Amino acid sequence: MPVFEIQGPDGKTYEIDAPDENAAVGALGQMVEPGAPRPGGQPQHFEFDPANVPGGIPGYNRQTGVIEGDDALSKVRTASGGVLEGIPVVGPLIRGGVDRAAAATLAQFSDKDYDEVLQTIQSGTEAEKSMNPKLDTAAQVTGAVVGTVPMIAAAPSAFGVAQATRLGKIGGATLGGGGLGGADAFVRSGGDLEKTRDGALWGGGLGAAGTYVAPLVGKGVKKVADALLTGRLAKATGVDKQAFNLLAKGMERDGLDAATVHARLQELGPDGMVLDLGPNLKHQAAALAAMPGEGQQIVRGAIGARDAAANRRIIDEVNSQLGPAPVPRRVSADIEVNQGHLSPRYREVFQNASPVDTRPIAQYLDREIQTLRGEAQRGLSTVRRMLNRVGTEELETNPVTLLETRKAIDGMLETVQETNARNALTTARQAVDDQLRASVPGIKEVDAQYAELARQNTAVQRGQTVLANGREAPRPVELADEFRQGALPQGEQIGPSAVPVRLREGARAEIERIIGTNANDRVALQRLIKGEGDWNRDRLATLFGDDRADRIIRLLDNERSFADTSSIVTRNSESLARREAINDLTGQTGGDFGVVDSFKAGGVGGATRATAVKGVEKVVEALQGVKTEAARKQMAETLTSNNAEVVDALLKAAKGSNLDPSQIDRVSRALLLTTVGGVGR
Repeated sequence: MPVFEIQGPDGKTYEIDAPDENAAVGALGQMVEPGAPRPGGQPQHFEFDPANVPGGIPGYNRQTGVIEGDDALSKVRTASGGVLEGIPVVGPLIRGGVDRAAAATLAQFSDKDYDEVLQTIQSGTEAEKSMNPKLDTAAQVTGAVVGTVPMIAAAPSAFGVAQATRLGKIGGATLGGGGLGGADAFVRSGGDLEKTRDGALWGGGLGAAGTYVAPLVGKGVKKVADALLTGRLAKATGVDKQAFNLLAKGMERDGLDAATVHARLQELGPDGMVLDLGPNLKHQAAALAAMPGEGQQIVRGAIGARDAAANRRIIDEVNSQLGPAPVPRRVSADIEVNQGHLSPRYREVFQNASPVDTRPIAQYLDREIQTLRGEAQRGLSTVRRMLNRVGTEELETNPVTLLETRKAIDGMLETVQETNARNALTTARQAVDDQLRASVPGIKEVDAQYAELARQNTAVQRGQTVLANGREAPRPVELADEFRQGALPQGEQIGPSAVPVRLREGARAEIERIIGTNANDRVALQRLIKGEGDWNRDRLATLFGDDRADRIIRLLDNERSFADTSSIVTRNSESLARREAINDLTGQTGGDFGVVDSFKAGGVGGATRATAVKGVEKVVEALQGVKTEAARKQMAETLTSNNAEVVDALLKAAKGSNLDPSQIDRVSRALLLTTVGGVGR
């Protein structure tokens, strides 16, 4: 530290160690007797014994009479005081208030009066500032920024932050900065108008400059912070920084967040990959698949292996959820065999049957035949002839013949279309059935068993139509009613019916048929089973339960998503590679089909593929910056994985640092306002 020779008021020359001459003069003022009084009545200088005041004057050595080095306590006081003093407008008032409060307290423990103690504290403060000039400047700037940022946040329009137009921003920043700078200069200069004017001019000019500089600074700082974060995350995951940055940008452009990504990966299951999460990630994979090397092999290999396992994956999951698929013809054949087993039961009940009296039935039919016309009349005439003995006009009394008449009516009902004819035949059958009940004890129990088997056979056929899109398919509410009613016993039947089971078997068989005929077209498979709306999902839920229905629909959705990914990655990459090969052969670098030309040649599908290939081309250009084969390999491995840790790291990089550019903007404006000539200085 330099040594200055300073002559004191007593005529003596003193050697003072100090950073500069001003500091030396200040130090001398603490060691000599007071000279001429100041206008306010305070002595100009006075000798001060540090022992009289707790804490003393920092850095002052009584024996050597010099101010010594920058001790830690001195730095703390300089920093804290500088922060307070740097606060715009009110900073000097706060700092002065602190000093006066300290002087009032310390004067009670000293033989000096208040003014002398205050002068001593102020002299010590100046001495500490001279010992730590850089620290004092930094502290005052910090105080100015800390004090200015809340003002900008509280009144953004006054500083040009929230203005709508560029002119409004400049005007607001000029007025706000000028007002703040002028007020601050007025306080610090003790009301000097010239300095107040200069402060206002500096504040206004720097405020206006901030409207251009601050946003750029905010973006720049944000960009640097994001780059540092990306580098750290890339290093932690072992992925090349540039490749990692491209992957993170893909996630950002796809608008992915942590909740969406993890939910999606959970839906896709173990076969899901990072490249399934969004179109930009798919295009990155397609670009890698178009570029020769290990990256291409990894992407194509992963997609190909997943596609090859699709059929087995679908069949295994459907079997797991819905059970093995029955063959409808075999089910119907088994039902018919069981119906045949009832023939001995019918013979048993007819052994105790009495002759039947069909006169009431015949009289009813004769009356109806006289009034009805058309198909209804012809049907009842046929039934009426069945009641006679063959070749005679006499009514048959054998109950077995009446049973066969009922069977014949059932056969007619299966083919009749006209409504009146069906109603007439149904009424005739009911009359025959009532007569059999009265004449053949026990027949209704056997009838109930036969009818139950017939209902089951019908349910098998019905189940095969529930996923159809035509008018024959039931609405979800209709199927739910059929399912509930089908379980109820009918007639003399005891216990619940197996109709719901047969409905499930029919639907399961139809699902198996759809899978078998569309296994290589997962898009069509999903469309046929899931349908376009929610009806098929609701039908499946009625038959198999909500959980199983949801799992089946999720399986089909996932497989369609896998198929879409495969199409984008492999087809687009092949189209791009084919185009490059044509260019190589022809020596052309342009003139390839655009989207319009592709539409003319291939319709909407051609235009869609052309648009997708254009997107892949841009990614290929970006990948040219990934120089090493190892980096492209790492990128391919990441895209074809579903590693949760890597995904989280990519999401963090895509989100970027937590720095808010708007906050940086405000700090930048505050820093500009606190430069030399600005507020707080």
